Amino acid sequence: MVHSMANNMSHKLSHTMIRGRTYYTNFRLNDSTSFVRLSLGTDSRKQAEVIMNQIRPFIPLVQNGTMSLDEFKRKMQGYRAATKQDFDNYLLHALERDIAEVERLPELGQWHRNINPDSPLSASDTVEAAQGYSEAHFQRMVNGSDQTANEVLASLHMKKLELSKGDLPLASQVGAALDMSRATVAQAYEAFYSKDLLRYRQLIATLQNQLEKQKLKFSPQSSLETNQAFSTEVKDTASQAIKLSEAWTQYVEEKGQKWRASIANENQRFFDVLIYVIGDKPIDRVTKQDIREALKVTENLPTRTKLPYKRLSLPECIDYDVPEEDLISSQHVEKHLKIWRSLFKTYLVDTKDQLEKSPTDGITYEVKPNRRGHFSNAELSKLKTKLFSLEDNDWRKWYFLTLIYTGARRGEIASIRKRDIRLDEETSRWYIYIEDGKTEHAQRQIPLNKVLESGLLSLADALNDGDLIFSDLPNYTTATAEWAKLMNEIGVPDYDEFGLKRRIHSLRHTFVSHCLASGGVSLPLMQFVVGHSRTQSLGVTSIYTHRPPLKDLLCVVDFQK
Repeated sequence: MVHSMANNMSHKLSHTMIRGRTYYTNFRLNDSTSFVRLSLGTDSRKQAEVIMNQIRPFIPLVQNGTMSLDEFKRKMQGYRAATKQDFDNYLLHALERDIAEVERLPELGQWHRNINPDSPLSASDTVEAAQGYSEAHFQRMVNGSDQTANEVLASLHMKKLELSKGDLPLASQVGAALDMSRATVAQAYEAFYSKDLLRYRQLIATLQNQLEKQKLKFSPQSSLETNQAFSTEVKDTASQAIKLSEAWTQYVEEKGQKWRASIANENQRFFDVLIYVIGDKPIDRVTKQDIREALKVTENLPTRTKLPYKRLSLPECIDYDVPEEDLISSQHVEKHLKIWRSLFKTYLVDTKDQLEKSPTDGITYEVKPNRRGHFSNAELSKLKTKLFSLEDNDWRKWYFLTLIYTGARRGEIASIRKRDIRLDEETSRWYIYIEDGKTEHAQRQIPLNKVLESGLLSLADALNDGDLIFSDLPNYTTATAEWAKLMNEIGVPDYDEFGLKRRIHSLRHTFVSHCLASGGVSLPLMQFVVGHSRTQSLGVTSIYTHRPPLKDLLCVVDFQK
């Protein structure tokens, strides 16, 4: 992660730089070569801090591809996610405008004369035009056209509301109601200029009835705050609701008395994520999209009960490039959602009546098995074939093949240097020496399968002793994405038939499973190679009280072809 400075100014804002006097957000993408550098549009440190506090949680999502750069730019520009209330307010304003337009028809002739004294209105031309408008809006409804829905989306976007494909059904509902209203308005024009005043008044009553029905569907929060007929702006009145932090304090005081200390600490961490991502806003301003975005950030967090993450602050954990195997489990992501749901639905809605509806309503998170699956022999064969077909200068080829044929951890292989690839004099076999393991078990020798020798030795040939073998590796997230892409290209599904997810770390599981299934390898020897602690499980008695020689370990890697 890059914490940039410019012009020798130590402004201490992470992910920012100063060019001239203007603040920019500045961070590296996961390809390790590209930067995002966007102006914050201010020379004020205080304003830059405000903007960065709003967008900083989303920077890791941009880096790992979860959030598009365009979406990130919109957040910088002050866009917020559109809510149902926004659509409701838009429709209500539109219906009020339609009624006002129809009610002023008796005055239209006078207004027109003031503007165009030499060109009076033509009743017959107006009737003909009104018939055309009525037919056009009716046909949109009959044909299921998205034209009016798209006009709604465009209008809301101009109000700096962020919209997605998921908003189209709401826009279509509003569009259909607007087409119905506009067709009725056109019919009112036709009736008035055809001198059918009784029908004209009936059509006004129809429009008023439609408006009243719409008002009854919405909460008081959704009601219009103005009677100005021609207002096109949704006026955001100041919320009278308590802040999110205050609601949490009240919730803990009432509900947290029975929590064990460990549960209380855990729940606090869950809430900290929510308020960090969405800010300390009034509780009636928290939206479904806020909850969804908080979940996105959550699922990219590390398991914060293990080192080094337990020593890091929440912002540091969010910024951390977390290895796949250290990511929070889906069960734990759901725990975050459960406490948020308890706060909003159970407490603020059901118990305290401080909200009429919870922003967590309808939001679910799929819990998937935390255990990693492994690849079948057939799947592994397809993966090997694909990798061997890649060019030697493609980092994916020998990196992924080394993981397949050694069962080593990703970080271990990423850290090996030329000096770590050594020749055993007794067997004349090459091996990798893992020196920097965290435990005595992790420090070990891993014999090289013959299929790896030429590739790794070729990579090492032009290097100095201290140079990394895989010096051009991207970060964990990008590597994970590339592996997923390879799997997809050859038709290997993400999940096995038992619902267990397969990713890069699954190669280690696969190595262990297939090694033991081969029948020619004892458990203790396999444990020496992969760096597991030695046990006497599975009824196998360890015969080694010391590290075995390399010749005894060859069987662990040579079972694979």
